[in-house]
Amino acid sequence: MTSTVLDGLLCLLLISAAVVTVTTATPNEPTGEGDAADVASTLATTTATVNYTLTPRFRTTSVEAPRAGGAFDRTAHGTLAELLARAAVARITVGDERLWHARDGFGRAVAEAVGGAVRVNHTRITAVWEPYPDSSITGRLVIGSRPPPDRPVHAATVEAPSGFPTREGAMRRAARNGDVDGVANATADGIVSGLFPPTRTRIAASGASPSAALVRHRYRRASAGVGVAPPTELGDGGVVTANDRLEAALSERVARELRTTNATTTDTVRLGRVRIVVRTWP
Repeated sequence: MTSTVLDGLLCLLLISAAVVTVTTATPNEPTGEGDAADVASTLATTTATVNYTLTPRFRTTSVEAPRAGGAFDRTAHGTLAELLARAAVARITVGDERLWHARDGFGRAVAEAVGGAVRVNHTRITAVWEPYPDSSITGRLVIGSRPPPDRPVHAATVEAPSGFPTREGAMRRAARNGDVDGVANATADGIVSGLFPPTRTRIAASGASPSAALVRHRYRRASAGVGVAPPTELGDGGVVTANDRLEAALSERVARELRTTNATTTDTVRLGRVRIVVRTWP
């Protein structure tokens, strides 16, 4: 299906090449040069196209959107690493609560594409977007079972873009001055701007289309997740107001967590990357 404005909102654009590195594994998972590095390389270099359907799940999420024709059909293309990163971000949680489920079908389609390109037996692939250590705001997708405790495990990583703005300039200035609140503000701004790009969100939210219903639903869920009132109007400056409200609440949450973990430098705040860990065993 032809992409709509909603695709620009829901499908975060991932345009940079993935980077493959072999990492040091935990003590019970010795690193090796075997299959894990090969799988990581495949994820970084193999492209795929996946078709899926947005699933508003009317009863559980109260999305008032007519299921007319192929209005919710979507197509995504990229390297497997990029698709995994996109799927991880689509499963974003605040605390233990998923924000939305409309793209659950996308995650399943990506898992199938990965399974068609690499050996999924004796392999576990974990894609995680975590903007800073021990963040309560994360996105995660796991493919495969846990490695047996009695097997040697090889590990490798792939990094792919998350699609979130990094706000590096503001981060760097705040971190240089030891300004935790400044780092938190930049982090919150990047997260909200990535979830709700103002111009595209305003266009998508206008009218009574299925896209508009999904955007309003996303705002309701995000507002509930950070404890603020949902917006009542998204036109005529309503998106800016809604984003400002989300950013303020989210910044307070981020600042508390950064102080707890002492993660106040640009090295520990990683809005723009998703880390994909590949583990294999014989």
